[in-house]
Amino acid sequence: MDSPPASPAPVPEAIERARTFARPALEQSVGRLHPDLARVCGYYFGWCDAEGTPTHGRGSRSLQACMVMLAAEASGEDPHVALPGAVAVELLHNFTLLHDDIIDGDTIRRGRPAAWVTFGTGTSLLAADALWAAAFSALIEVPGTAGRATASALNTSMGVIINAVAGEAVFDRTPAAEVDVDAYLAICETKGGELLGTAATVGTLLAGGPAAQARSLREAARHAGAAWQATNDLENIWGNAALVGKPGFQDLRQRKHTLPVIAALQSGHPAARALRGLLEKEELDEADLTRAADLIEESGGRAFTEQIAQGRLARALGTLADMRLPDPAHRNLADLLDFTVTRRPRTPSGKK
Repeated sequence: MDSPPASPAPVPEAIERARTFARPALEQSVGRLHPDLARVCGYYFGWCDAEGTPTHGRGSRSLQACMVMLAAEASGEDPHVALPGAVAVELLHNFTLLHDDIIDGDTIRRGRPAAWVTFGTGTSLLAADALWAAAFSALIEVPGTAGRATASALNTSMGVIINAVAGEAVFDRTPAAEVDVDAYLAICETKGGELLGTAATVGTLLAGGPAAQARSLREAARHAGAAWQATNDLENIWGNAALVGKPGFQDLRQRKHTLPVIAALQSGHPAARALRGLLEKEELDEADLTRAADLIEESGGRAFTEQIAQGRLARALGTLADMRLPDPAHRNLADLLDFTVTRRPRTPSGKK
C-alpha cells in the first residue's frame, strides 16, 4: 500500500491566501506558453509531473506574490488591483530559480529532480526565458502609467539580481580567506531580498499607495532577504535535506564560498587551518564533508552566520514596526517577513 502524502508544512494565513489569490492567473499565464515549455513550468511550479499529469507536489511558496498582495492591502486597496504584479513577480522569481539550478549544477529542487535534469538544459533555459516574457506581458496589459512603472521597477530589479549572481561567481573564484564579508553580505541582500523588496514596490504602485511606504517596505524586505540568504547558507550545510529539498552538504560539495565558510576561514581559530587543508583536497567523500561541517562550526562560522541572520531579521521587523501600519496589515507583513527567514509560522504572540 502506498504511503499517504506528507502533510504540507504549515504557513501563515496570508501566504495561503496569496497562493489562492495568484494561482489561477499564474496558470492562465503559463498556459499561453508553448505546450512543451508550459509543461516544464508546470512541473517547476509543482502543478504536474514530468509527463504533465496534475500533481500536488511541493511548489513555490509564493512569498513574492504575498508581498505584492499585502503591500496593496497596506495601501488600503483591494489586492486584485495588484494581481498582474503578483503574477509577474512570481514568474520572474521562478525564472531566476530555473537559471540558478543550471548555474549551480543543483540536481534537486523542491524535493525532486531539477527541471534541467528532467527536460534538458536547453529546454529549461527556454522555459525560464518564456517566464520572463510572460511576466512583462502581464504588466503591459495594466492600463495607465502603473503598468509601465511596475515594469520599469522589475526590469531594474532583474538587472541588479543578474549582476549579483555574477558577483557571487567572482567570490567562488576568490580564496575564501580573501573575500570581503561586507561585500558578500551585500550580495546576500540582493539575491535574497531584491525581488521581495521590488514586490513591495509593485504592490504599492499598482494600489496607488504612498512612495514612502514602498521605500520602507522595500528596506524591510531587503533586510529579511539578507537574513534568508544567510539562513540558506546554513541550511545548505546543516539543514534537513528533506525539508531543504536538496542533498545535504550541497554547498560544500560544490566548494562554494558561503558565509559560514568565509567566516570560519577568516576566524583565526586553530580549526580554520585544518578546514583549509581539508577543502583543498581534490575530492571530498561523506566523511570529509561531515568533518568540514564540524570544523566550520568549531571555527565559529556557524555562530557568526546565525548572528547575521538573527540581526537582519530583527532589522526587518524593526523597520516594519516603525511604519506604524494598522492591524492586520502590520501583523500579516510581519508574519511574511519572519516566515521568509525561518520557514515557520509565528504564534499569535510572535514567538515560535
